[in-house]
Amino acid sequence: MSSNGMTLQVEQLYREYKPLLTSISYQMLGSVSEAEDAVQDVFVAVSKLDMADITNPKAYLVKMITNRTLNMMKAAPRNRENYPGQWLPEPVIEPGSENEPQEHILRREQLGYALLVLLQTCTPPERAVFVLRESLGHDYADIAAILNKSEAACRKIYSRAIAKIGHRSRIDNEAALDASIDRFVQSFIQATDTGRFESFIHLLAEDAVLLSDGGGVVRAALNPIVGRDRIGAFFSGIAGKGSLKGTMIQVSISGQRGLLLQRADGPPFAFTFEPNSGLNKVRSVYLISNPEKLTRIKGVTKKLAVT
Repeated sequence: MSSNGMTLQVEQLYREYKPLLTSISYQMLGSVSEAEDAVQDVFVAVSKLDMADITNPKAYLVKMITNRTLNMMKAAPRNRENYPGQWLPEPVIEPGSENEPQEHILRREQLGYALLVLLQTCTPPERAVFVLRESLGHDYADIAAILNKSEAACRKIYSRAIAKIGHRSRIDNEAALDASIDRFVQSFIQATDTGRFESFIHLLAEDAVLLSDGGGVVRAALNPIVGRDRIGAFFSGIAGKGSLKGTMIQVSISGQRGLLLQRADGPPFAFTFEPNSGLNKVRSVYLISNPEKLTRIKGVTKKLAVT
């Protein structure tokens, strides 16, 4: 094939598979910018190959991005050891619409932000197997081929990931999950609107945990806040200082319902909520206020003023 033909083929593959490859890498890394770097690295390598010899380009590219991302993840723990406070995945914030364009990074089969947080407790191989299995629906034979492992080994890795992630991986009723999270979202909107957090605090599990990521740029709790009463006191305290004043917007955060608070006198805040196994209480609250992680905000228009 001529060099022009090769270039056109690579460009076509890039247009067709970039969203998929970015999605895989992002779910494993928790960082869109790093995922985009991984995709660029893959296509630089692809540009030097003769793709005519590859019978299944999609499978080949999925294998390349998975292994490239695994290599990048070796450096991630060292980087996060020096991170000020809690490290949370970078959210991708989009309108809370059911009609998301196909080219969006996060598609409907995405795992959701809360599950991205839980995946951080897994090893890199566990994350890779879980994402390939749960997000892409690959069988163990495909996963084994991608990771150059046996099917039995991949099954064991998947089982370990499930054990670490816990109940969230076993929620099959997406409609019930969405309804549960929407209930939390509406209660939090009311709380920030009125300044009265009693009803929202009642929705928190006794042992609920709040994680906040300010990245050392915005003031945030450096350690997890554990317990319903302590979380309630935290929100009442920052609300009393005016930190929750602004425009509250219902959005999709990495494929999960959440809230974006746009503030006139400071960077935005993003909130997501993780339900317990019964879907009736908030198990975890995630507050992302690091402005460096809140740059992926697309076409958000639905607004509710909070005064």
